[in-house]
Amino acid sequence: MSATALILAGHGSHVSAKTASVVWRYVDCLRSWGVADEISACFWKEAPAFSQALDAVDADNVVVVPVFTARGYFTSEVLPAEMGLNGALTLRAGKTIHLTRPIGEHPHLASAVERQLRVTMERFGLAPGAVAAAIIGHGTRRNRQSRDSARYQAGRIRELNWLSEVVDVYLDDEPDIPSVYRRTRAPNIIALPYFVAEGSHVRHDIPRALGIAALDSVNRVHGRSVYYCEPVGIDESMPRLILDLARETGLPFERTVFAGAWRSFPRAGRRALLQALDSGTILQFGQVMVSQERAWHRANRDRVQLFSSPATLRAFIRDDPFRPQATSADLPAGWRVEFSKPDDAHAVIETVYPGLVADWAAHESGALKTESLADIGMRQSGMFKDIHRLPQNVITMTVDKICGSCVRQPTWWRDWAKAEGDLPCRSACNLWLSTARHLGEAAS
Repeated sequence: MSATALILAGHGSHVSAKTASVVWRYVDCLRSWGVADEISACFWKEAPAFSQALDAVDADNVVVVPVFTARGYFTSEVLPAEMGLNGALTLRAGKTIHLTRPIGEHPHLASAVERQLRVTMERFGLAPGAVAAAIIGHGTRRNRQSRDSARYQAGRIRELNWLSEVVDVYLDDEPDIPSVYRRTRAPNIIALPYFVAEGSHVRHDIPRALGIAALDSVNRVHGRSVYYCEPVGIDESMPRLILDLARETGLPFERTVFAGAWRSFPRAGRRALLQALDSGTILQFGQVMVSQERAWHRANRDRVQLFSSPATLRAFIRDDPFRPQATSADLPAGWRVEFSKPDDAHAVIETVYPGLVADWAAHESGALKTESLADIGMRQSGMFKDIHRLPQNVITMTVDKICGSCVRQPTWWRDWAKAEGDLPCRSACNLWLSTARHLGEAAS
């Protein structure tokens, strides 16, 4: 049977670790189930990028599952454009790539919505007849379909004739979030964020729009009691629902016997890395040293923490403080991973620097293809479509600001001067693009 890869596509964030962390949690779970040869994630705002995810896997059959609660701008426009997909099925360079429905269209997600509401009601002892529920979607005026999923969930709860009132409201569309106070009368309001992750929207933007300060207790607003739920994406059923969507392609994705925490990682570049380590050489990738036996931070002191799973290592190096750029040169020190087998070396580097090994191997063999700012602009329909038209001084300033604090070097930039041992970066990352855009606006 041909090898299979499963890629979860999420949004990511420049300001909150939780946005991508929940997607990586799904990945860790699916890897533990052994449902595919390669399993990974990709993001709009973090690494690995949508545009580079397919090059990190070797499998012939690839399934991409959008981890979004609605079919909207990102799932219908951004994701296909960034990954070069033609729709639900794309054949390219010997790969068969399936793009599934977003997680928000899985019929059983309604059960997760109902569970969240019931948990909140039981916690605070609320009577159904005295409760109005607000299902809060993101929404966007750029794609009217973005409201369909939240509207469906509100309608489904309403049909149960369980609560006094149920409405759907939106962070970036109409009806807006504050309208819940005009459209309902019940003394108690349960606000449920129909979002995957507990990111900045869920922790800050939605509470601000609701006029609440306490996220885990009762709030009083306009003479009403307001209770705030956790986002629907925290429900334990999510990995199973993702697997259901992947199986709709006709590929089996069967569970296998657990074979260790560092398995089912993307495999592109893996062979080149293991060959380089085979002679006993110690390699350096940015701030990480790696041998056949272990990986460690090059600035380690005497006392270090030992990590034995991707989840615990990822949380240590990424979450507190949050590092939106995985390859920024501020990787926390004080850790080590001991390998049960040399193959683990690749998985550890992939955990620390997602997508790096594939580009490093391509660069070493002379096969790395870079992407100019003009190339990026050509596939963009949103805020970055004119990114290549920025003044040269803004581009240089952004390279100094973002690339200067990264362990990768801007191989894509025409003024880049190659140096021995440089780690390649074939395309400007989202953080670079966002920073350049803001600097360009400030200069104009």
